[in-house]
Amino acid sequence: SLESVLAHAVFAIPAVRGIEFGTGFAAARMFGVAHNDAIVDSKGTTATNHAGGVVGGITNGNALHFRIAIKPTSSTPKEQQTLNWENGQVENFSVKGRHDLCIALRVPPVLEAVTAMVLADFLLLEQNLKRTF
Repeated sequence: SLESVLAHAVFAIPAVRGIEFGTGFAAARMFGVAHNDAIVDSKGTTATNHAGGVVGGITNGNALHFRIAIKPTSSTPKEQQTLNWENGQVENFSVKGRHDLCIALRVPPVLEAVTAMVLADFLLLEQNLKRTF
């Protein structure tokens, strides 16, 4: 399915901790009648795109909509505590040097590239399928 392949590729991006399609986790708080998407024209456009453009693992012609969650960077100059494995003691430490304090700012171009690669792969796969009907 498109969702599973895209999620697999997106989770290869460092710091990614979650992905949701369409209404995602909010759908768990909805009733089926509220989440159902009425088709409103002959192109297959739906009223709300709650599914994020993918139904049953297949794109439905609507805009592909997904969001990801990025964890905060652990490298920070602020003093923290951790276990020193050599002496078994909990000690204070702080990260020195230049590090990105917010990795989320670097993710968008990588996410766009990963998404484009997955979609291109699906397009090439579709072109190689033999039709039986």
